[in-house]
Formats: sequence, structure tokens, C-alpha cells
Amino acid sequence: MWKKFVGLLEYSPLWLFVQIMGFVRYDSRIKIGSIIIAFAIRLIPKYRKRVFANLKLVFPELSREEQKNFLKKFSQNLGTTFTEFLFNNDFQKNQQIHLKDVRQLDEINNAVKNAQPVIIVSGHFGPWEAVRATLKKSGLEAGAVYRPSKNIFYEPHHHRTISAGGTPIFQTGRKGTGKMVRHLKSGGIICLMIDQSVSDGRYLDFLGKPAKTSLAVANLAIRYNALLIPAYATRNKNQVSIQVELEPHIPITTSEEMTKKILDSLAVRILANPTQWYWVHNRWK
Repeated sequence: MWKKFVGLLEYSPLWLFVQIMGFVRYDSRIKIGSIIIAFAIRLIPKYRKRVFANLKLVFPELSREEQKNFLKKFSQNLGTTFTEFLFNNDFQKNQQIHLKDVRQLDEINNAVKNAQPVIIVSGHFGPWEAVRATLKKSGLEAGAVYRPSKNIFYEPHHHRTISAGGTPIFQTGRKGTGKMVRHLKSGGIICLMIDQSVSDGRYLDFLGKPAKTSLAVANLAIRYNALLIPAYATRNKNQVSIQVELEPHIPITTSEEMTKKILDSLAVRILANPTQWYWVHNRWK
């Protein structure tokens, strides 16, 4: 009972925010939400310390002042992305999202015609939901894997927002994995992330430091002969439009070699736009 009460207290401010912002125009809603959430990120010691610790590891040459400026820009980007996610239905309808080159869809279209499974792999970089939004608008709806929220009051909203980007979605765990595999074997498309710390996996180089990384994405591609395509969404400098880019598929070799190529691909994106990556992850445990 006490746990539920605490969960309700934790969710109440977010619920109120969503309800009030629902009456505001989409573009104004995103701007306001970005300011509020960015301020919260900089204010919460746990997040601020995590960002500075990761920056010290990857960019040790940054001065304290440069770290503070980085935190400000990063929190603004994350605030915008999280607000977009909270209103994913409206994000899908109203956000300016552009595919860099429509020919980048050719590999996926051919795979779908031949009932070949497709795995879109990305990271928590930029407005990542824009990748699935682009696929959905192109008639290539992609499912996703998600971890249910520990807050039972927030979980229904969390589930709805992810579903808005494409279905089916699968919970982490044995049951969800089984359903995801059946979806792939039927020639489905699934979007997966590779940049979170895991309890099992291999220590592979990521941004110049060893990070324990799951080989599961590559193993799935190998086992089911799936087309494995890195994809990214980058917020343009005007902070208004988003560009999605699909890279050529990663050839089937070994799981470790394929995973290294995915990490290298993601690292290039992060180094080009470092404030757009999710620096509050405890990536290098």
C-alpha cells in the first residue's frame, strides 16, 4: 500500500504536466516542456553527477565551464526529446521529420517483399522515436522492445506512447522475447537499442572506453538471417526539424564483429553531435 502511495506521489507532477500541456499547441508544448524538464535534469544531483562523470571519462579535456555549458545544451535536447515522447501521438502527426534519402528504404522494402526479418538498430541518440515515425509513414511499421515502468501509475501512459510509434511492442523478459522472435520469423520489422549497460555481454570499445555490451542484436540477425540496419534521428540546429538516416545493412559475420560495427556507427553520430546522446546512462559501469 505504501509503495503504491509513493508511486502515486511520484507520478502526480508528470500526470498534471501532461494534462495541462494537452491544451497547448504542439510546438509551444514542446518548447515549454523542454524548458521545464531541462531545468529538472540540471537540478537533480544524481543526473548532474552522472553527466559530469561520463564527460570526464570520454572528454577529459573539457574544463569545468565547458562541462556546465555541455550540460545545459544536453538537458535542453533531452528535455525536448522527452516531451516529444510523452506526446508521441502528436509527435507522429505534427513533427517535421525528413528522411535524408528515400532510397535508403530500398533495402527494407526488398526484405519485406521477400519476408526477410529486419532489425533496425539504434541508440538513445537524438529524437530516436523519429526513426519509427519515418518507417510508419512509409508503410513499414516497426515494433519495439521496452522495459515496463516500475511506476504502475505511469506504465499505461508509457505503454501507449511507445505503441504510438509502431506495433507490436514486446516487454523485456522471456515471454516478450518469444513473441518478438515469432514476429521476426514471420518477416516483421523490429527496432532495438544497443547503448545501455547490461549484466551479461562483452566489453567492447565504445567512445574510446570499454563498455559491457550485449551481443543479442547481432545474434538475432545471425540466427534468423535478418537485415541489420543502423538508423539515427538527428535534431537539426534550428531545433525544429529532424533528419532520419538509414545506413547500409551490416553484413552477417560474427556477433562480436557485427556489434563492434554497430557501436562504431553510433560513436560517429555521437561525436558529431555529442549533446544529443543520452549522457545520464551509467554506460561504463
